Amino acid sequence: MYVRNDEGQFEVAFTSSTKVALVANTRLLNGLKNDRLDYKINSSKEVVSFAIPAGPITGIKTSRGGRHLETALREAKDETWLSEHGLSLYFNQAPEREQLATMDDPRFIGLWSPNAKPRTLSINGTKYEISLKKGGQTDAFLFNVLTVKDCNSFVNRATVVGRRKGNVIIADEIHVLPIGDQTANDDPQLPRYLFIGDSISGNYDKGLRAALAGKFNVHHPPTNCGPASKGVANVRYWLGAYEQSGRHWDLISFNHGHWNAGSDKVAYQRDLETIIAELKKTRARLIWVTTCPVPNGFPQGREPGGQNKAPGRMAGVMQKHINPWALEVIRRYPEISVCDQWQFVKDNSDGVYTQWWAGKNVHFGGEPADALGGFLAEHVLNRMAAK
Repeated sequence: MYVRNDEGQFEVAFTSSTKVALVANTRLLNGLKNDRLDYKINSSKEVVSFAIPAGPITGIKTSRGGRHLETALREAKDETWLSEHGLSLYFNQAPEREQLATMDDPRFIGLWSPNAKPRTLSINGTKYEISLKKGGQTDAFLFNVLTVKDCNSFVNRATVVGRRKGNVIIADEIHVLPIGDQTANDDPQLPRYLFIGDSISGNYDKGLRAALAGKFNVHHPPTNCGPASKGVANVRYWLGAYEQSGRHWDLISFNHGHWNAGSDKVAYQRDLETIIAELKKTRARLIWVTTCPVPNGFPQGREPGGQNKAPGRMAGVMQKHINPWALEVIRRYPEISVCDQWQFVKDNSDGVYTQWWAGKNVHFGGEPADALGGFLAEHVLNRMAAK
């Protein structure tokens, strides 16, 4: 197979010892059955079922060492709990040994049980809860579920760990992230539209797709697109092989903002410039979506470090910092239109968003979410119709 990164395209060579892991958000493990894992492709209706081999399951939770390991050992001792961060699972494979982590070997190794609630990692007779009870989300590596034959282009994204020899990478491990076949359900007669955004875009996903049904093939990257720095690191992957027929983009809307609520102005604008440079290569029509407000249930923003440092997720931060900073960049590109979702939410503060404004949750649900999707859909249709 071949992989591409910023340095170019490389051939990947397999060996008899190459290991392949399925990358799965640990939340998906809640749906693990005895013989299969139903894997929902993020921001998609597509669900892929993977056969799970029977037998014991080795769990290895690797700490980053240092203070992180000290904290993990203390939590294991005091709370009989381990975080799922750094978890690898080896199906139909018993542990060669069981151990608590040490400074020399920062791995917790034991027998993983998917049936316990919460899930457990049994080490030398002691069962440790292994979960994300303290918040956050993370991915786990699931080994012995896939083989090298499952490493399919345009359906999976792969990270290869190995040794480089010229333009060939000898693979020790391949970590496979299913992204679905983005063209499988496309109508070739319709334009292709990609919308890039964080969890807010997930909120209005339903309303946007409903409003554009039969008019666009609508796609979203298989992830929460997070801050602008994540866009810089991943936008090439999100755009895919757009040079190929049927994988092009006619229109792209994009937003990075809520995750940048505490960002530095210079860094934020630099990241947006980098993202725009990549988007322009597609020759798609581009739409910048302003970042929705932080409601009044949050504290009012302050000014730490002056106007060039945003104060964090506080009421007013998008109006005073993030959106003006972004628009300074967008105005340098008159070909990029602006869908002002921030203003739409503000204008309807006495209507569909009345309760939302009084709360302390930046996310949207129900009618308010669908209204956001419909507002963007209208802009998309107008942008596509414009010459």
